[in-house]
Amino acid sequence: MARELRRGKGVLEVDEARLREVWEKQKEGKGLIGGDPRRRPRWVHPIPPEPAPWFRLGQSSPEHRARLVRFLTEAPAEIEIGAGSGHFILDWAERHPGRHFLAFEVRWKFANKIYKKMMRRGITNLWVSDDDARATIPEVVPDESIEVFHILMPDPWWRPKHQAKRIFSPWFVDVLARKLKPGGILRFETDVEGYPEFVERLIAEHPLFVGHDPSLAERFADATPTLRQQWCMERGIPIFRRYFRKKEER
Repeated sequence: MARELRRGKGVLEVDEARLREVWEKQKEGKGLIGGDPRRRPRWVHPIPPEPAPWFRLGQSSPEHRARLVRFLTEAPAEIEIGAGSGHFILDWAERHPGRHFLAFEVRWKFANKIYKKMMRRGITNLWVSDDDARATIPEVVPDESIEVFHILMPDPWWRPKHQAKRIFSPWFVDVLARKLKPGGILRFETDVEGYPEFVERLIAEHPLFVGHDPSLAERFADATPTLRQQWCMERGIPIFRRYFRKKEER
């Protein structure tokens, strides 16, 4: 694993002028990883036939989309954005059978690994999507339906020209706020210095969120770490954790 992962620049750089410019275009799909999933040619990567618990925007049928919506609303629901190979979400779903989970991972190879593992282990309370969550969540996930969003060790996209690909922006923070239930939690973890402060500033600017609440860490104290988190812990690299709650009342 040491050859697969590496330490980045260390401190997040923020180009305010460029960010403001790209943020205005994000609603139109600027910065989506892999492009707009609604325009993917069907031959790119195969997905399991319906009604398998795999959703792809623009290729899943209306009936399958309705299945996903029912899945997210008939039990307490949590979503992980950027699930990697699924170390966290597979174990978390297995240990919380009364909850429903949706894992987004844009790299098909990793999404497919999650799917195969959940099938092999008989995990029935988890769906997978290889869409960019920023395209699918606004369009498919019902408002005020999610209890927890997990965003663990997201790619910081170091280069200034790649800042549009960063998962956090005012627009997407607003999407997360709308989809969370009142009292719902946004859980964010990173090893990149400066990233927590960047996210805290965006959260502080949104009227529906409360600032970082360290006491919420207890809820996730026994969560299985992601591969990246394991790599950091083995090398003594600090992991910065932030927990934001949506206000109970507007």
